[in-house]
Parts: sequence; C-alpha cells; structure tokens
Amino acid sequence: MNKRLLKISLSLTFIALGILSLGADFGLLNKAQAITGLNGRILLQVQDKGQAWYVNPVNSRRYYLGRPEDAFSVMRSLGLGVSSADLNSFAGQVPARLAGRILLKVQDKGQAYYVDPIQLKLYYLGRPTDAFNVMRSRGLGITNSDLATIPIASISPAPPSVSAPVAIVTNSDIKYYKFQYQTNNYELALPLSNTLYSSYKNTPKVVTYEVGNEPANLREVFYGLFLKVKTTDTSINDIVAKLRKVAQDNNWSDDQTIEFVLSFVQYIPYDQAKVTSGGGANSNPYFPYETLYLDKGVCSDKTFLAVLLMRKLGYGAAVLDFPERNHTALGISCPAQYSVNNSGYCYGETTNYFPLGVIPQSLSNGQAQTADEFSNSFNSSTLGKMEVYQATTGKIYQGMPSLRARVDALRAAKIDLTSRQAEIDISTAALATKEAAVNTMKTQMETYYNNGQIKDYNNLVPVYNNLVNQYNADLAVYQVKVNEYNAKVIEFNTAVRVFYQQ
Repeated sequence: MNKRLLKISLSLTFIALGILSLGADFGLLNKAQAITGLNGRILLQVQDKGQAWYVNPVNSRRYYLGRPEDAFSVMRSLGLGVSSADLNSFAGQVPARLAGRILLKVQDKGQAYYVDPIQLKLYYLGRPTDAFNVMRSRGLGITNSDLATIPIASISPAPPSVSAPVAIVTNSDIKYYKFQYQTNNYELALPLSNTLYSSYKNTPKVVTYEVGNEPANLREVFYGLFLKVKTTDTSINDIVAKLRKVAQDNNWSDDQTIEFVLSFVQYIPYDQAKVTSGGGANSNPYFPYETLYLDKGVCSDKTFLAVLLMRKLGYGAAVLDFPERNHTALGISCPAQYSVNNSGYCYGETTNYFPLGVIPQSLSNGQAQTADEFSNSFNSSTLGKMEVYQATTGKIYQGMPSLRARVDALRAAKIDLTSRQAEIDISTAALATKEAAVNTMKTQMETYYNNGQIKDYNNLVPVYNNLVNQYNADLAVYQVKVNEYNAKVIEFNTAVRVFYQQ
C-alpha cells in the first residue's frame, strides 16, 4: 500500500448545523469522560443551538463548522490527500493513525471523507445531505463549559458569541512538518507564537565578558546560548509528546523513537540560501524556535534543535563540531566501541536524512550527500578534526549493532556487484574474441564459395558450425550472468533508496 499522504486545498460543502434539533441521536458528553478523548470528533453545543465544531486530531484544537464558507476554510487547511489505492484499501477499516482526519481523494476531484475516530470507518462528505447524515449519526453533544476546555485554533473561522468562556490560542501560526521514518510518511502540526519567535529573533546572539575574565572555552559558552529555552516556550515538550505518542501507537523501542524524532529534524528543509549569503559561514545562528518557525536551517541550527529533543527524551547529547569542514552534527550517547573517535557519542546527521550513526563522506554547500558506497560509513576522517561541545549524559542509544549489520549487507552487496561486473567484463571480451573468429571464418568460407573452392568450403563448414555452437553456448551463459547482475543491481538500488528513504 502506498502510504504517502498529501495535503491539498479543495472546496467542500458542509451544511449549517445551527438548525439541528438535538435528540436521542446525539450522545451527551458526561463530565466524567476525558476531554482529551475528543480528538477527531464532531462536537455539537447542546446549550447553544447545536453549533458544530471539529476537533483536529493533529493539534487537539477545535474549528468552527457553522457555515459552508467556514467548512471551506477548515478543509482547505486541514484536508489530507490520499490516493485512490489507499482509500480503496481502507474499505474494511481505516488505520488508527488517521482517526478523525478529513481525507481528500486526490485522484477523483477531491472527494471528501470523514474518518470516524470511534469506528475507524469512512463517511462520505460530498453533498449537503451526506454531511447532514454524518453530523446526525456521528456528532457528539457537549456542554459549553466542557467545550471551553478545548482551545480554538488560531486559524479557525470566527464563531458566534458563546455563553461560556473560551480558551483561544492567539497570535499563533500552525506549522506543518512532513517527514519520513521507515519509508512511511508522517505529518506534525505545531502551533507557534509570532511573539515568541520575535523574542527569540531579537535575543542577543553574542557572548560578553570582561577583559581578563574570558570564558575557558568561548565556543562552549556560545553554543550554550542556543540551548536555553524561554519559560513560555513549550515547543520542545509539544514535539516530543506528539512524536512519542506516535511511537507508542506503533510499539516502537526507545532506539526507534529517537530515530523517528531525529528524522523529524532531518526533514526540515536545509537553508541553502543562508549558507550562500554567508559565504559558507553561519553568521546568524538560529535558536531552535526560530528554526521551527521558519521551517529551515543549516547544520548548526538543526543540530541545536536535535540536541534539545534528544535531551528531552532523556538521552545524553552533544554538539559535534568539524571546524575544518565548517560542519556541525548531533552527538548521541552510545557505547564507546561504536562512537566517533571513542568520544562516547555516535554521529547524527541533521542536514539530510541519514540513519542515526552513519557519517556522510561528502558535503555540498554544507549539506550531507548520500552515496552508494558503504566502505567508510563510520569513518569521520573525511570531515577532519572533531570537537565536542555542550556534552550531557543520559540514556544510551543501542541501535548501532543492527545498523552496522545493514551497512555490512549493503557493502557486501556492492562488493558482489563489483565482482559480477568484473566477471561480465571478462566474458564480454572473450565473446568479442570468439565473435571475431566466427566472422573471420565466415568471410573465408564466403571467399571459398565465391571462387568455386567447394572442397575447401565444405571442409570449413563443420569447423565453422562448431565455433558458432560454442559461441552461442557461451552467449547463453553470458546472458544468464547479465540477467542475474541486472536483478542484483535493481535489488541493491532499492536497498539504497530504502536506506536513505529516497
């Protein structure tokens, strides 16, 4: 099944729900029930004319659905595209990861479906009557006081006045991040404050000290500036909580969880323009909140973010600096025998997707480049001297043995391909020699025949036929080798794409 999910913008038709009369079809929420269990539900205000709200499972915020234009605004920003093949595969039951989502069939004019979070079934939302039936059958009644505990999203259409206080997330943007792990697609929505972004942006990014009282290690202190989180900044906690929930739903191990979290950072776009404008140097490092808000960064920016996330997950983390290449990476605590230069930290690339522990052998404008060569996957010498800053202790990543086994398998496959290629090259040369001999003898036979030397011609016929038979036999063996080689090439290339999630 193709698991790629695409968010697209399409116009959907919803009915105004203010005219509904509430009856036995609607379940009334009891205060004893957990409010947090309402993600993905359609809520109807039983004390306020049945006004309808949709609770987005991505950010646990509610969106007003009172008018068709309101629904259009909500679906434009929240609809999640799926292929026809994926949608057809959901006929029995939709995966739990899509509970409560609005799915848009991208290959069929954006037909819309609501995934009921309780039944994990699809409900068609194409016409007003369809939407009406969905709201009647799946809507959940809720009191104003209980509804007020669910924040209204900053991009929600403006609701009419309500009779109870409402928790509204103000001055925020919802940022969406798409990334991959284990070749599956994921999306994370994060509300970020404009005010907090400006506060970070305007925070001095310099180290001051008195002459004669210089810090023992200036770079250590400087990097420490970017690993301090303001008291109102909950972004790191929010990210970890959301991603940890996904990991728990998938029964992933601790090692898989940090790989998953690191992939989130790796897929934040690399800011090529920033490197180019700075002449290869990062003259304006970003605080992690800036990197999240701008949804871009260079190696040091993304590494600061990764370090904070790893620490929040309880792992020892550090900033690994390679000054000779002007490159920075994440260091994650791991057994010494697997660590970079016996530092106690394994390498975590942040500028591009690399499995945790793999060291890139080339950089382009500061961004790590993938390759199909695996003989130096754990060798940092191409990056030059390494320095470790802001080192902390904590849990240790134990995933290196399995990673090394994967790399060993890829390395062996590449060696096997090289050996097969050499063997094919030898066979190609031998076949060319035999083909030349066949052609030479054929020319000689044609000369005999044209000159009337029939006896000489007849004498060469069995020799010629034997030579042709040998050539054809060798050609058949050669073709088998080529077919096997091509199959191995396809298998290897596929394995490399999976390794780098390409």
